[in-house]
Amino acid sequence: MNWQSNLGQDLLGATVVAVSVVAIFVACELLHRFAKADTEYTRKISHLGSGLVVLAMPWLVNSPWTVLGLAISMAFVLVVGKRLGLLGSIHSVERKTSGAYYYPFAVALVFWLSGGDPVLYCIPILIMAVADTGAAILGKESGHTRYKVLDGERSLEGSAAFFGLAFAIVLGGLALAGASAWPDVLLVALVVALMTTAMEAISIRGSDNILIPYVGWLVLERTLRLGLDELSAWMSGMLLALFLLVLTYQRARLTVAGAVASFVLVTFAYSLAGPEWVLPLVALYGLHLVVSKPSQPLDYDLILPATAGSLLMLLLYAHTGSQSLYVPFLVTVGLGAVLAIRTPVPLTGLLAPPTAAFAGGSLAWVLLS
Repeated sequence: MNWQSNLGQDLLGATVVAVSVVAIFVACELLHRFAKADTEYTRKISHLGSGLVVLAMPWLVNSPWTVLGLAISMAFVLVVGKRLGLLGSIHSVERKTSGAYYYPFAVALVFWLSGGDPVLYCIPILIMAVADTGAAILGKESGHTRYKVLDGERSLEGSAAFFGLAFAIVLGGLALAGASAWPDVLLVALVVALMTTAMEAISIRGSDNILIPYVGWLVLERTLRLGLDELSAWMSGMLLALFLLVLTYQRARLTVAGAVASFVLVTFAYSLAGPEWVLPLVALYGLHLVVSKPSQPLDYDLILPATAGSLLMLLLYAHTGSQSLYVPFLVTVGLGAVLAIRTPVPLTGLLAPPTAAFAGGSLAWVLLS
């Protein structure tokens, strides 16, 4: 990436993207107001259309600062639109979600992380735009097997649609770019599709708009850079997670959301860091099996506050490779478990335990350093 890009070229590219996205907003608003189109559909049209437009970013813009400025501008338009009672085609949904505000910052984040590389940028954005839209529409129309995720709902049919679309997007994108050799490309597509599908299944209140492209980039970047060794780590992590869940599913009384969250945690810990990072999480899981009442199911509302802080520390390690983060990681695991002991945790207080645990781990890191 040319970080010292030509300002005029960047501004022209950003203007083209901004005008195109605003045109999509206007078209969706007209459909909503005059054709009485359902908000869920106009919202998905804008979601898909905007995603397809921003795919051109690597060829139009060089500097990530320009993309960040564009993201802030788009978020401002969305906030002002809601304040003024405009953009009902996006905001007038019954469920609580902030996904529209996360969207532009997800684009900026993935552009920065990918360095503007078309493969590492476009594939995660396409998964967010196309697979998420397809899953939502199919889930709304044909989703009969539903499961709860805190205050929201998902359907197995929608998750299956997401997986199929994500797999096809990764497979097609890598094949067109020639970024990976056969049959490696099949394994990369499988891992990316599984992990993004799992993340979409447990994301709440629109956070999937930022978590899906981030996880897509994370898996793609590591597998394409590190090759077969990294692929082997991801496959081993997923198999280990599945083995543990099958072995303890009945005793833990895992819900669907709880099982998916546990799968994500164990897979990330093993794949991004190694066996020694998995052991504390497995020990915490085993402790729950021993002390929990048989009548108490292990749901997402127990797992999220207890482990989100340690997951953040784990991702920090994945980006820095600093071994000094291991002890702070242990601190967040212990603190997260203790702070989340209140059951059930109110939805409004879910972020308090992981925030406090992560702060404790960060303080331990500073002191140890």
